[in-house]
Amino acid sequence: MPTSGFRSEVQTKTLKIENLKPAPWRCNHVQSPEMKVLADSIIQHGWIYPIIVSSSTMEIIDGFLRWACAQNNQEIIECDAGRIPCVLVDVSGIDAMLMHIQLNRPKGSLVAKKLSNLLRTIVYSRKYKEAEIQKKLMMTAQEFYLLLDGTLLKGKKLSEHVYSRAWVPIEAPAGSSPQSVEIEKPPNADR
Repeated sequence: MPTSGFRSEVQTKTLKIENLKPAPWRCNHVQSPEMKVLADSIIQHGWIYPIIVSSSTMEIIDGFLRWACAQNNQEIIECDAGRIPCVLVDVSGIDAMLMHIQLNRPKGSLVAKKLSNLLRTIVYSRKYKEAEIQKKLMMTAQEFYLLLDGTLLKGKKLSEHVYSRAWVPIEAPAGSSPQSVEIEKPPNADR
């Protein structure tokens, strides 16, 4: 029943934590302090947001961090008898990857390099045309091709950027600006 837009029927089930598995291609990240806040939130409020899972692979499409909190927190495990509310969707592979980006990008939690790698995987699969992927992910052509090219930092023209005094080496003479200090360049021209 899934279409090219990967709209599918969904089921809601409560599943055991150990039956779910992280997708190897996920591209979101959170620092440890935020994980503690997330765990506290689950303990205080329960499972407000279910985990989104591929029904065929049991891989987590969205909610990996909530799952990781539950897996590592005895209080959450005991509270919920080791079970998590999940929405099972009938997608896998490239469509699961696209869904992961669509669900996590608005949250601002994607790691650019990982997103770039994932986007290349999706494009190279040739399941969708580049224009379709761009439309599904609501990316501008510039953003799409910058991520696809993988030259994220090169695109920022870092050598032309004006840096604050915080970027001047501590050994620099007082009163010097970032532009007046000679910065040692690595031997690799790409960096």
